[in-house]
Amino acid sequence: MKEGLTKIKRVSVVDATVAYIKKQIAEGILKPGEQLPSERALQELLGVSRFTLREALARLSALGIVEITHGKGAFIAQGMNASSLENVFFPLFANQNMQSLIDFFEARMLIESEAVRLCAQRRTGEDLEKLKRILDESETVLDDPFKFGELDFLFHNKVAQAAGNIFIDKMMGCLNEHIKKYLLMLATNPENRKRSLVNHRSILEMIEKKDADNAGKITRKHLNQTFKMLTSFDSNSDTPIAPADLVRLFSQ
Repeated sequence: MKEGLTKIKRVSVVDATVAYIKKQIAEGILKPGEQLPSERALQELLGVSRFTLREALARLSALGIVEITHGKGAFIAQGMNASSLENVFFPLFANQNMQSLIDFFEARMLIESEAVRLCAQRRTGEDLEKLKRILDESETVLDDPFKFGELDFLFHNKVAQAAGNIFIDKMMGCLNEHIKKYLLMLATNPENRKRSLVNHRSILEMIEKKDADNAGKITRKHLNQTFKMLTSFDSNSDTPIAPADLVRLFSQ
């Protein structure tokens, strides 16, 4: 074969069907919320079998691009589906090792520090009141690790929502289950709870002042405290971390 040329990859009929429907959406021919033609009509249009079409629709559904309703048909999704993003990230959290956990917290620092910056710029009076109420309630349950951990998570979640960016909101949504798990572990230590409340009060003060730069800096510093715990943990980066080890790590 001539140097510089590469073989053309074979594409399955299912892959081609998925690509065709995605292209129709990208070009605005199929619009969000619009119902796809019947299976029979799509089979005739695309020249594919019933099995191929159903497999393609199943893939599009798993990606959150198409929503299939029993008895009604298939519809183009009107927004991003957080659960489909969760499915994409799921393998990263299975048998989690130290390196993947470090990568996760690095990503959190990037996403959440920018979310806080945007929240400080765009927050409404209602957003501010919600965040204040969460911290006031957090103070009353300072001696209750579980309730405090849940409110800690709620504060981070509300900040992401108040950022007013659908991509940040959805990315945080798909990580919520894992973020909450680690926050509940951290909350088992009384000192972590006290430090978290102080840091959140400082972040909220910057949000109230609409000081985006300092809100982001305090958030990065806040999350970096947990990050330092991870990097100091003596463990082979390729070895899966036992849940008991994580509990001990975050409760130190």
